[in-house]
Amino acid sequence: MSVTSAGSTGTHLSPSSLWVLALSVLALIFVWAAPLSVHQQTNWFSVSTHLICEVFAITVAGLVFCVSWHGYRNVQPFNIVALGCAFLVIALLDLMHALSYKGMPDFVTEAGPEKAINFWLAARAVLAVMLVSLAFLPWRWPVSWFGRILLLVPTLAFTALVIHQGLYHPEHWPRTFIAGEGLTTFKIAAEWTVIAFLLLAAYGFWRRPQNAAPFDAEGLLMATLLSALAGLCFTRYVQLNGLYNLLGHLLKIAAYIYVYRVVFVTCVRAPYRALEEETRSRAVAEQRAEQMAFHDQLTGLPNLALLEDRTAQALSSSQRDGTHVALLFLDLDHFKVINNALGHQLGDQLLREVARVLVDTVPTTATVCRVGGDEFLVLLPGLPAVDFAATVLEQLEERLATPLVIDGHDIPPDASIGVAIAPGDGEDFTALLRNAETAMYTAKQAGRKAWRYYDPTMDAQVNERLQLSNSLRSALERNELVLHYQLQFDLFSRAVIGAEALLRWQHPELGMVPPDRFIPIAEENGLIVPIGAWVLGEACRQAAQWRAEGVPIPVVAVNIASIQLHDPSLVDTVKEALHASGLPASALELELTESGLIQDTEQVQATIDALKALGVSLSIDDFGTGYSCLAYLRRLEVDQLKIDKSFVQLLNGTPDGGAIVAAIVQMARTLGLDTLAEGVEDEATAEALRHLGCRHAQGYLYARPLPNDALLQLPVLQQASAASRGRSPARAL
Repeated sequence: MSVTSAGSTGTHLSPSSLWVLALSVLALIFVWAAPLSVHQQTNWFSVSTHLICEVFAITVAGLVFCVSWHGYRNVQPFNIVALGCAFLVIALLDLMHALSYKGMPDFVTEAGPEKAINFWLAARAVLAVMLVSLAFLPWRWPVSWFGRILLLVPTLAFTALVIHQGLYHPEHWPRTFIAGEGLTTFKIAAEWTVIAFLLLAAYGFWRRPQNAAPFDAEGLLMATLLSALAGLCFTRYVQLNGLYNLLGHLLKIAAYIYVYRVVFVTCVRAPYRALEEETRSRAVAEQRAEQMAFHDQLTGLPNLALLEDRTAQALSSSQRDGTHVALLFLDLDHFKVINNALGHQLGDQLLREVARVLVDTVPTTATVCRVGGDEFLVLLPGLPAVDFAATVLEQLEERLATPLVIDGHDIPPDASIGVAIAPGDGEDFTALLRNAETAMYTAKQAGRKAWRYYDPTMDAQVNERLQLSNSLRSALERNELVLHYQLQFDLFSRAVIGAEALLRWQHPELGMVPPDRFIPIAEENGLIVPIGAWVLGEACRQAAQWRAEGVPIPVVAVNIASIQLHDPSLVDTVKEALHASGLPASALELELTESGLIQDTEQVQATIDALKALGVSLSIDDFGTGYSCLAYLRRLEVDQLKIDKSFVQLLNGTPDGGAIVAAIVQMARTLGLDTLAEGVEDEATAEALRHLGCRHAQGYLYARPLPNDALLQLPVLQQASAASRGRSPARAL
């Protein structure tokens, strides 16, 4: 191949070609410098040596024609076909030259030096014209099989005419050799003319950009230069068997070899390399298609189809070996919140990291699969006993409890895991998958961040869950959702400071469905957004009615689910609820969960800023039970922390309970926040809270959650209403 310097547009010779050219020039100089006595010797180039050289040259020329004619492609470039036809002419003329050489037996007509020279010059002329044409003519159009035949017919006709004239009418040719005198002026002039054409062709190949040529321009450049050097030899010899003739024939053979390399690379090597590349590309495409068909595109894990096949193999092996096969169904907890908070790009990155953690944690014999979304499956084949799955579950639980760093955010990839083990929980993939998913939903109902083995009794729970999910979709339309209200009090003055709106579902068949049974379902299927909008509107309407009737409940508190907080329409929903009811924004408190504030994203910050700009107050519900990331308290403008009832109920039972509540109260006081204790059920707890400095509380000690009609019958409200009777609602509140 050629070596082209940067920015060069021409063909340059490679180091190997330069070495061949240099050695050829040195050989010519050596022969030129030899004494006359050396050149007069007749044993340098005998008839047999000449015949050997010509046979070799004819063979190479014939190969040039055969390879270019029968190339790999059905449609060949025209210049390659023309070059092949030209070398067919050259091969035939060289054959006639060899047979007509002095000392050869008479063939058709008497052999002689002049006849041999005539065929020689004709072959040289064809070579020169062909190379000049290749160097300068833009022959690029392809030639079909029929086009090749049309090109071959005149080629053979021309060859037959030249051979006929050379054999039967040599007198029509100019004199080229005179015995005893040597080469004639015409012969020398003809050789120089051929040399001139060859140098012109060499210039064309040198100027032609290597990449723009439909052939190896470097090889043809070398062929023209070697042919020109051969021509110099054929202008110098004084007798046919001299040293110049030997060197000229050797250089001619070298030139033919370079031409053969050109057509071989173009017609054989290049197409086969293209075929090899195409085969390699096809193999890569097939591998990629297989990857796409049996692997998840986001994580690179096996997909459900591949896992099903491996599960079938594992089940077949377990039947022979008497082992067990476990299928683990993992669903990330709060992934929708994380995805909405951080964006889908970082959510995808979290899924990839979770996939990496799962692969690194489970045994090498296991298969980790991504079902879709935030759901993963783990196949554990060849378990000697059922209990062996617990070891893997414990390792997964430990690893998934460690937060993952995603773009600077620490995110714990908590997951609920369901386990089904064959053959007891199913004897095929479909049964194992269904039962593992059932166990996973049971783990979620148990509080998430847990794992459960499948139990047949779970089917009833899942069916009930499915029925609830279907019924919940139409609960709003059928007016089955109602609000209960639980009063909130000042621990010191025992005055009512507000009421928390609590959602209830009055099912026509199941009766009153508790919120812990249907709210998680609403959060999972996205119904919490329209349900939450209804709760906001209804709570604001009721609070406005209280104000109009003089009921002394100054603030209504409404829970905002994590999904709602990351819904861009939340601010507009609050505005609409306040506007439709006429309730002042100061009379509305929104309770946010810690899971909703898992990351202080720009959207969460913007939403909270917009809500504060409306004038509503904000509190953090169930504080201490979430991710306990306290940094957001300084950045988010919340007004109150609600201490979770799990801490409040331990207040008098354990020393740690009091310490935790005291720490929360002290921290809130330092940050300028109010505190409200949930779940206060006895006076001892209320007294302990007052002692710790907690000012507000709600719980069964004061009032249970009640519908509005029952709420208004509470003595504390009736007494407060009676005390304020005679004053305007605004002054009473």
